[in-house]
Amino acid sequence: MKHTLKRVLAMGTALVLTLGLSTAALAAEGEELPVSPAPAAEQTIAVQLDGQNLTFTDAVPQVKDQRTFLPFRAVFEAMGAEVSNEGDVITAARDGKTLTMTIGSTEATLTEGETATAITMDVAPYVDSATWRTYVPVRFAAQAFGCAVGWDQDDQTAVIVDAEKLLGSAKAGKEYTILAKYLEYSRQFNEGAWAVTADFDADLTMMGMGPATVDGTLEGVVADAVKAQMSMNMKLDLEELMADLAGLAAAGTSEEPAAPTAEEQALLTALKEKGVGLEMRMDMDEGMLYMTFTGEALESLGLPADTWYSMDMGALFEQLGMDYAELMDLSKTLDASAMLEAMLQSADLSDKDTAYATVAGLVDSAAKLLSDEGFQKNGSDYTTAYTYTQDGADMTLSFTLNTKNDKVVGYAMDIKMTMVTGAETGETTEVMTMTMGMDEKNHMTAEMKMDLLGLMSMNMTISGDYKTTDKTPAVEPPAGAVVVPFEELGMETAAPETAA
Repeated sequence: MKHTLKRVLAMGTALVLTLGLSTAALAAEGEELPVSPAPAAEQTIAVQLDGQNLTFTDAVPQVKDQRTFLPFRAVFEAMGAEVSNEGDVITAARDGKTLTMTIGSTEATLTEGETATAITMDVAPYVDSATWRTYVPVRFAAQAFGCAVGWDQDDQTAVIVDAEKLLGSAKAGKEYTILAKYLEYSRQFNEGAWAVTADFDADLTMMGMGPATVDGTLEGVVADAVKAQMSMNMKLDLEELMADLAGLAAAGTSEEPAAPTAEEQALLTALKEKGVGLEMRMDMDEGMLYMTFTGEALESLGLPADTWYSMDMGALFEQLGMDYAELMDLSKTLDASAMLEAMLQSADLSDKDTAYATVAGLVDSAAKLLSDEGFQKNGSDYTTAYTYTQDGADMTLSFTLNTKNDKVVGYAMDIKMTMVTGAETGETTEVMTMTMGMDEKNHMTAEMKMDLLGLMSMNMTISGDYKTTDKTPAVEPPAGAVVVPFEELGMETAAPETAA
């Protein structure tokens, strides 16, 4: 049973980390398109731009090291860019953006106005010795100019959709004054120091077993939305879940369900009454996250006290094929267009026959949803709603802005997801509802209910407050603390570091 408890705690720790990383991970798939080419005798790579196949003459798309490369001049000119080359340096310019690359180098620069951003690609441009044409990696090259990119494996087609151009067309003639007020309201939480306190509770059942319950508190300080020091305590009641698991193990046998040993019961009691402590310190500008765990239960499971675990977010996102610095810049901007472009770049473009229509539909819907015409006024509130349907599932989102004296002072969001569970009758089942919001006094509430067709059900509520403070968060472990890189957990040869 103790091994089961270890697995439960490990899963819980992984969930905490996943919740922190999942939102950023959805922003984009940054690495170059991995290709599983057709047999050499019949291999032909096609390129589709905005729903139309591009025609190539002397230089055609190539696959190198299972990456798709496109002829530089042909593709960028088709995208409306002006291209040039001088020696090993190649440039493409469009709509105020200039992309500069060097043959054989994975380093590139994207210049917009007075701002030049250094970017590292995972593969380098090259010159084909047979045609003397320059080839560039398709995903990087296209996304530099705000395009969404995908790969249709069945048709061996690189799919490019100019989301930036689509967004410009969809926004034409529309006003976004209401959204601008919301973004101005949000800006306050990205500036200065805020003291955060919250209470949360949750219950979870799996295949009818349980529930397992969590009752927790959180408090800390966030500065400029990038520096934070948070302390959390979670009391976990796993007794019913463990008893049901023991009953399941004994089912079909003549044995009685195993009762917990004295040691196991002490562990369960410690989790229920004293809980598990977690402290996090982070500086997202530097890309470093530190955490330490406390509690009798963890110590009995072999996690040493007074040990900090570090996570290099930049390195982690690089392994995921994403540019961490770019994502951080995006998280700080309150430019709706930039946010929409990032979301569109993660759209599923794996079918060339539907890719363009998919992105065009998303762009059109988003442009209408967030425009002034998309909001309905009710007193001093403004509400916009959207329903998205795919593969038998419907997601409905409602977003309400509360205003006072022509300024946004709070918001509320409701999300509901249903699935078709009766193939013949068309019967639908509600699988998730979520509400969240913040009032004029910066009091935040959230509630989520989820039922995955009886396999798992979960209910969670959160209530908290944001208040301005003059406190400064500590973003590194205390001096002299033992620090273990997170990626080295479980490695016997891992040498812990010591904080300065």
